[in-house]
Amino acid sequence: MTLKALPNSATNCDSSEEYEQLKAKCREMDTAVGSGRVITMPVVTEDGQPIENPNGGASGSEQKNSGAPLPKEVIDWKLTLHQIGLDVNRTDRLLVYYERQENLARLWDILAVYSWIDKDIGYCQGMSDLCSPISIILENEADAFWCFERLMRRVRGNFKSTSTSIGVRAQLTTLSTIMKSVDPKLHEHLENLDGGEYLFAFRMLMVLFRREFSFVDTMYLWELMWSMEYNPNLFSMLESDTGTSSASTKDESVLGQCGKFERKKLQAAKKDDQIPLSVFVVASVLEARNKKLLGEAKGLDDVVKILNEITGSLDAKKACREALQIHEKYLKTVKAS
Repeated sequence: MTLKALPNSATNCDSSEEYEQLKAKCREMDTAVGSGRVITMPVVTEDGQPIENPNGGASGSEQKNSGAPLPKEVIDWKLTLHQIGLDVNRTDRLLVYYERQENLARLWDILAVYSWIDKDIGYCQGMSDLCSPISIILENEADAFWCFERLMRRVRGNFKSTSTSIGVRAQLTTLSTIMKSVDPKLHEHLENLDGGEYLFAFRMLMVLFRREFSFVDTMYLWELMWSMEYNPNLFSMLESDTGTSSASTKDESVLGQCGKFERKKLQAAKKDDQIPLSVFVVASVLEARNKKLLGEAKGLDDVVKILNEITGSLDAKKACREALQIHEKYLKTVKAS
């Protein structure tokens, strides 16, 4: 499976030993890590002071404090722990797997360790939705962690945000351009509803359709998308700072090994180089609701309501097939212009 291949993309000897070292470091900072518990209450104040719970002791974890003020990076990390716990407790809770506390704690541990190593972003809501399937599928916790870490290298840009912008904004802008090219009538209708920025599609791109498809269909969709986006240089791309492919349209041996979508993308104009298949899948979801959106949506609330109605009822294979058709249509439009 594609998910099981991601941990093997490491070139820096990522291993169970390295993960355990990272986890041990986190445990030194907060003993809840690896304890089988899930923190859901704040453990420190904004200035790093331990928060006592009503029953005495720290809120869900033991605080190791020598009296010296905590470094800012440790405070920032501790401030995410209860946020992770709250998200873990609501993620995929209808699955039997999470009826066991140890499995909830495992997901929390993976996300807590990731929050520590990603100093730039830390933890953001939505990461638990991406990590949960990986934690379920991969029995070894270290493998699950490195798989999630590699997935985040692909999508972490979506979680970068400032006071004036959100990381996924670039993909939403691209989605707007695609819809304007392939379905100008629907695009104009959405623009007239003040939906031209496509913020209603924010969730689909952030958590890769975890809420729109059933759990099984999401896994199938991920496999389809990542197989179609396959590039033999993928592993080195994940290790690079740029995340770009070293393949070229002249390298036929590489192109022959690429997935269908990746091959067409590499052969297309540079303008299309950085558009992931997921954006075209969103476009296919909108196209599937074209008539309903045009006929019933009188405002953005109606758009959101219509799209929420599809939750758990979409067909992953059909959505991916239609996404490829939209991609083909878009390439022809771009070429013609």
